[in-house]
Amino acid sequence: MKKPKPSTLFLLFLSFLFMLSLWSCAGKPARPVYVKDGKEYGKVRGTFRHRWWNYYERALSYAEGEFYKEAIEDLKESIRQRAEDQRMARTYGMHFIDYFPHRELGVTYYHLGRHEDAKEELEASLSTVDTGKAKFYLNMTRKVLIEESKADTAPPTINVTSVSRGEITNSFRLKVQGEVEDDSYAHKIAINDAPLFIELSAKKLPFSKEIRLKKGLNEIKIKTSDLLGKVTEKSVKVFADFEGPALNINNYIDGQEVGENKIVLNGALADVTGITTLKINDQVLAYNKEREVEFTFAVDLKEGKNRIALAATDVAGNTTTGEFNLTYVPQLAKEKPLFNGTASNTPNRQEPIRLAFNGTGILDTGQNYLYGTSYAKKPGSAIRLNFKDLTNTQTVYFDIIYIDGSATGTNKIKSVMINGSPLLIMPGRTIYFSQLIELKEGENKLTIEVKDARGNTASKTVTIVREVPRVHQIGSRMSLAILPFEIKGEISLATSIVFDNLISAFLNQNRFNIVTRGDELEAVFRELKLSKTDLVDKSTAVRVGKLVAAECILMGAINETKDSIEIYARLVNTETSVILEAKDVYGQDKSLSQVQYLTNGLALKFKHSFPLLEGLVIKVSGKSIYADFGSIKRIKKEMKFIVFREGEAIVHPKTGKVLGKETEELGVATVVNVFEDMSIGKLLATFDPAKIQIEDMVITK
Repeated sequence: MKKPKPSTLFLLFLSFLFMLSLWSCAGKPARPVYVKDGKEYGKVRGTFRHRWWNYYERALSYAEGEFYKEAIEDLKESIRQRAEDQRMARTYGMHFIDYFPHRELGVTYYHLGRHEDAKEELEASLSTVDTGKAKFYLNMTRKVLIEESKADTAPPTINVTSVSRGEITNSFRLKVQGEVEDDSYAHKIAINDAPLFIELSAKKLPFSKEIRLKKGLNEIKIKTSDLLGKVTEKSVKVFADFEGPALNINNYIDGQEVGENKIVLNGALADVTGITTLKINDQVLAYNKEREVEFTFAVDLKEGKNRIALAATDVAGNTTTGEFNLTYVPQLAKEKPLFNGTASNTPNRQEPIRLAFNGTGILDTGQNYLYGTSYAKKPGSAIRLNFKDLTNTQTVYFDIIYIDGSATGTNKIKSVMINGSPLLIMPGRTIYFSQLIELKEGENKLTIEVKDARGNTASKTVTIVREVPRVHQIGSRMSLAILPFEIKGEISLATSIVFDNLISAFLNQNRFNIVTRGDELEAVFRELKLSKTDLVDKSTAVRVGKLVAAECILMGAINETKDSIEIYARLVNTETSVILEAKDVYGQDKSLSQVQYLTNGLALKFKHSFPLLEGLVIKVSGKSIYADFGSIKRIKKEMKFIVFREGEAIVHPKTGKVLGKETEELGVATVVNVFEDMSIGKLLATFDPAKIQIEDMVITK
């Protein structure tokens, strides 16, 4: 008898395995296909081959039709074949699906009222992959379990850690941080009625939000609730003080000539939050936070010009500085002043008191006599204005600038305003004032307006141009094209507003450089002869991203059912086609406000995944640049960072004021390896590593 060939034996073996699989499958009863409201449930696309993805697909169909018993059986079989939930799980060839059997089993158990089982499955799903839907249903499950156990006995508590009671600050922005704690599960937090994006309830929920402060009293309201709706509210008050103390000198005028070598300055201080110190030359006078203070201070003068340095500081830390000038002329003391007890505009002496500006009037020097000027008489009196260290126009690289100014007049200065806002002052002939000004990018105009006791006015305007160093500009961030999303399931108003809201959310985050959207994309589609549905294919989407010079593309899908909406997005590197990050959000409220909440939350997730960080170069080895930030700060492979160097301080040639620092970009590197506290970037070919040194700076792109 002729022996069979090995190849024949192999074919027989494969046939045996195939028949065995058919026998195994034949032992399982076929699942029925149900029809409900004209739609079939329990069907899959293509042939049902008893693979995990077949069972998973059929289970989703059953669950959609609320045939939960059949859905549970199929989900359990899919888990038996493939245990863990996973995004982009490979089925066969190059086919991938999002695979969440534990999550869907938990949702099914929830609908059947099996809440302990639901909790177990949802937590199992979240232990391997983060999804908004799993968090949503875990919150719902926890709520039911708490209601059944009656374990929730008290509302949540709010602990604010970053703001002290009655805090006074001179910052334009304040980070409000703290923690909410509940005996069961805290669920929602809102600050000043703006809800924070919180997906999953917890016994302790940390919170952090930067608040923009207005001048004066700011009340920050924090509101929280737990899963059962028990509410707690708390408010903290912060006083924002952007003005330094107003300091005046009453009995002399800046620039005056005097005939005594010992004089006593009479003056006053005023500040809305209280004065802590006044420094005159090298001597410091301490105060107990008084809001209005009068002072006298003896000063010894040398012959010639004397500069008296003044600096007053308030509770908020604002400091007003000034320089008061007096010239000691000994021969003036030899001339006796004429005093007849009445005010006179007639010169009482041949040698006048010399002022630094033109004007006339009777000057009270603090002595028991009157001096008159020899200037020609004019109605009213002159006022001199000065912005210390600022010229009419200058460029700075700061976002906040401290303005020091002074106003001097022969009559008492009664009011001072900066950009229409009055400053708190005590009237005097020489007034020193200061204010913190927040600068917008580009041109900023500052106008000071002064009025004296006789109604005379004077004004002065300076222009400050704020430039943002290139490495900190939004144009230097990761360039991103947001492509139209695939629309699945039902289409309603909620679906139609998602895309526009998502673009707005990313723009408002100021994290990515959004390079193209809307009409710009339409032109690309026409050029490539594509429709929006073609963008479902990742390779096509990447090609579009490259055409618009985007480093990454944001693509995804909107899946809407009759009672829910799910938005899924992934960030794809156009150079490598690698998915850098994938995030989703889920909700069952499809109102406009809730859609905005979800899209803002989705944009926030991506911002947190790609933090804007600065660090230092700690080593250079060829094209490899070592930076001092790593995975603990959410740095990941294929992120990019810019290497730059800060130049010397830019000093105004006339005023000597430091206006900021320019930066020099040295290179861009792609992260190729990440450790806990360090990452290694590969410098792009167009940059020279020889220019980079240890302790140069880096910033994420």
